[in-house]
Amino acid sequence: MIDAQLIEVVGGAVSSGRADPSVDESADRTSQRILDAALQEAAAVGLQRITVEDVVRRAGVSRMTAYRRYPRRDDLVEALVRRETQRFLAAVADAIDATEDPHEGVAEAFIAAVTFARENPMLRRAGHVEAAAIDSAELLRMGAAFIANYIHSEAPGRPSQQVRWVADVFARLFFTYTALPPTDPDFGDDAELRRFAHQVLTPMVERALEPMT
Repeated sequence: MIDAQLIEVVGGAVSSGRADPSVDESADRTSQRILDAALQEAAAVGLQRITVEDVVRRAGVSRMTAYRRYPRRDDLVEALVRRETQRFLAAVADAIDATEDPHEGVAEAFIAAVTFARENPMLRRAGHVEAAAIDSAELLRMGAAFIANYIHSEAPGRPSQQVRWVADVFARLFFTYTALPPTDPDFGDDAELRRFAHQVLTPMVERALEPMT
């Protein structure tokens, strides 16, 4: 079972916390409307090129409304990345929790992650996002931590070095597959991706969990 609190911590860590603290972003419909507009704008022009003015126009809200919630453009970008990160982790966690066969967990998590990337407008443009727009190293670190938590599951102590290594490889693999989708395995074929997960990813996890001799 994925720790729901970890999803909040991982997602929240993307933000610098400079947005208006009096606004509960997740419950505020106007904030969600602005972020929805920012997502569509990022899909249209790329995350690096979105402006508050264009987002405000697309959202149909006043500049003052937007600036009260996101005083700087960077605050808006960070809030959007935080929300989409939380949605991504929640989708993967839901797929894992819905899997009855533990041997299918890795494959189902991988499919859920790829599906989210294929369907998310911003991630579909991931190859065009400049490093300056998102702290990729930080997202990579958080993604690896999330994966390590899943692999480690409810075992005592902290994830072993082998588990952390595998988690880091998985996170880097996903980032690469998102930015440069492979042709083999076919990124658009769930059956092929599941076979890839069974033959390559699951054995890596099982090997990492073997007791050290």
